[in-house]
Amino acid sequence: MGVGFLLDRTLKPHLLTISRLALYGLSPCLVFTALVESQLEGGDMLAVVAYATVVILGMVAIASLTARLLRLNQATSSAFVLGSTLVNAGNFGLSVILYAYGETGLQFAVVFFVASAVISNTVGAFIASRSQGNWRQSLRSVLRLPLLYAAILAVALRLANLVPPRLIMRPLDTIAQAAVPTMLLLLGMQLSRTRLQHEKKLVLLASAQKLVVMAGLALAVGSLFGLPDVARRVCIVEASTPTAVTASVLATEFDSRPDLIASTIFLSTLASAFTLTIIISLLG
Repeated sequence: MGVGFLLDRTLKPHLLTISRLALYGLSPCLVFTALVESQLEGGDMLAVVAYATVVILGMVAIASLTARLLRLNQATSSAFVLGSTLVNAGNFGLSVILYAYGETGLQFAVVFFVASAVISNTVGAFIASRSQGNWRQSLRSVLRLPLLYAAILAVALRLANLVPPRLIMRPLDTIAQAAVPTMLLLLGMQLSRTRLQHEKKLVLLASAQKLVVMAGLALAVGSLFGLPDVARRVCIVEASTPTAVTASVLATEFDSRPDLIASTIFLSTLASAFTLTIIISLLG
């Protein structure tokens, strides 16, 4: 993020081009390889996916209701919902889980990340693109995203017990490894153009919903899916991570108040040092 910040201040790169590189090129490879190479049993994987889906969509409903009560315009409403909902389960969450729960926890965290990435790039893209048109245009925008098809192909290969040859997987793994660093660079560039003097209350509310309300929702439904104890803890922590870098990518792509999103990412990431410490301590 620091390197991205400095690059933006010195070179002024075109952010839309970089966001499209991450959205259409790198992220699909990351999702495909993570699903194909996971070692978890099918039942545990489905339970984690179900948990992630319920928590994230539940938070979408809460944030959408809040935006409606605040009478936000369409673009601001889309940004508010994205900032309150999308979880940083990848570059942020996976690192936290590895340190807190080790390699066993990391296996569950990868599945949660993949589920959240698919939701972010389908439901999230639908929400972000609402500011540009009606639901038909939003649906077309979602169907253009290759990440959805990468996830479907990976699941189909696992169900068929087929493993792509190393000739295919090795270059895909290499591309996948570039996804998180590129998104972090993009976030740093976006933050260099962020000003926090506007709509501070809205940014604070979105950050509070992401870190406090969503964490409460995650705790409330944590025992409903029959997850092993480690998996339950991992899923709650992943759901309690700050606003995802993906929100910035989507907001930039669909012009849905990326300035508001960047501010929410910035504030929620700083505040999560305190909220996640408390949550992990409570969970054990």
